[in-house]
Amino acid sequence: MGMVSLDSNEVNATVRGWVGYFHYRNCSQVLGLVRNHMEQRMITHLRKRHKVRDRKTGYIRFPNRSLYKKYNLYKVPTTAVWTKAHALR
Repeated sequence: MGMVSLDSNEVNATVRGWVGYFHYRNCSQVLGLVRNHMEQRMITHLRKRHKVRDRKTGYIRFPNRSLYKKYNLYKVPTTAVWTKAHALR
């Protein structure tokens, strides 16, 4: 698992950058898309690494929960935690 952990560290750094870039204004939809894309790509990577040919088997073998728990992926927030910033307030 050492190599996958290295890969997840690189992915986490990149995703944190994306979150910092896209986490403005109406970000819920965009961050949801970023999160979905990250999960799909990581599952595809794990399927190739473990030679799982069938897509359905890949989703069963590598559920989203295991991506965050076992492979320690950064969980992208899908809602903003602050109030709307506005120049006139």
